[in-house]
Amino acid sequence: MRRVADTALSFDGNTLRRGPLGPRRRVVALSLMALLALGLGACKFPGGGDASAPDSTAVAAAASDSVDTQDDNDEDAKGSSKTSSVTVAETIRGDLVLPILAEGTVRARSQTEIRPEVAGTVASVAVKEGDRVKRGQLLVRLDPRDYKVAYEESRSAYLRALGTLSVEEGDSALADGAKLPALGDDLDSQVDAIRSGAYRGEIAAARTGVSAAAAAMHRAQLNLERCELRAPFAGVVSGLTLAAGEWVTAGQTLCTLTDNLRLEAEVNVLESDLGALEEGRPALLAFPALAETLQVKVDVVSPLLETDSRSCPALLRLENTSGRVRPGMFTRAAIAGRIVPDRLLVPREAVLTRDGRPLVFKVADGLTQWLYVELGERNEQFVEIKRVLQGGSLEPGDPVVVSDHLTLTHGAKVKIKRTLHPKSPWKLDAADGTP
Repeated sequence: MRRVADTALSFDGNTLRRGPLGPRRRVVALSLMALLALGLGACKFPGGGDASAPDSTAVAAAASDSVDTQDDNDEDAKGSSKTSSVTVAETIRGDLVLPILAEGTVRARSQTEIRPEVAGTVASVAVKEGDRVKRGQLLVRLDPRDYKVAYEESRSAYLRALGTLSVEEGDSALADGAKLPALGDDLDSQVDAIRSGAYRGEIAAARTGVSAAAAAMHRAQLNLERCELRAPFAGVVSGLTLAAGEWVTAGQTLCTLTDNLRLEAEVNVLESDLGALEEGRPALLAFPALAETLQVKVDVVSPLLETDSRSCPALLRLENTSGRVRPGMFTRAAIAGRIVPDRLLVPREAVLTRDGRPLVFKVADGLTQWLYVELGERNEQFVEIKRVLQGGSLEPGDPVVVSDHLTLTHGAKVKIKRTLHPKSPWKLDAADGTP
């Protein structure tokens, strides 16, 4: 009789058979029997459990998922209870201005170079570089002595000619000369007037040299007056390097006078925008160098189009009361073009995009409420809300979040740290409010 340890079951195709085992086979058989025993002990049959239970890997994964889900729920609960500080802006209803954008430079409406009409020595300089002067104020005085002598000489010659005329023609000639009618353009009428004696005194004055002496005296008086150079308009003096005693020639530039209070901006409007461009339209003139924007209007639209740039020059005049704007500065203009009246508007910063859909966050009772919206026209400041597609309603005066809202969710608790009251920068007249 063989010992059980020396025999084991083995498979031969579909037949079970016993057979003697060698030392190595006995070790393998014992190991196999131990594994079978462990497997049978772990199985649950109908009398003792559920044979369809998941394996350990699936249970561990499910448990891990359950723990992760619980952690996520805890984090969401903590996040939903956290209060965020945001800035809101009121929704408004008003006219939406679609601007025409153009760029250009500023120039002075009045600027001239001060040049003497006569030569001479500089007697005095009444102003200095950077001075603001009034119209008619003295700038430079030339030495007038030579011109005074010339005037006295011409006056003496004139008086001498008058004496000759008085001796030759008598006092009546002087009286007739004082009443001479103007010569007309018709040659026949002039001849008839001379024959009738109407110009007898003037002819006598020309023959005796009175007329030529009078013209020379008037010229000498004019040159004497030109020794004083005065400001033709109010402005600022620049480029002045003149000193007393310096000799200047006629036509030499002494300084430049610029009216820096009355300026104008020349901007170039594209041909495609000319349909909405009109004189008198309000405009915003921005100066990037000064971080300043002024309210102006379109004063002149050129009748000509520049073919090279396909643009049309337009002039926008301004009063430079602050004195900060300087001729030659770069400027950007936003001219009121098409005007869309009576629209529901929110600041551009209020509009976000989630999953390709625009939305805004409205704040109600300290909680955020996201509203999916349909957008309309827009400009640099506002966006038109045509209608709310999902999430609630939006009315003028409702606060919408404009900052710290990139990670906000629906129903989040928020604290309003600042409320903005946006206003349109455009000042439209009643006539401008129509599209």
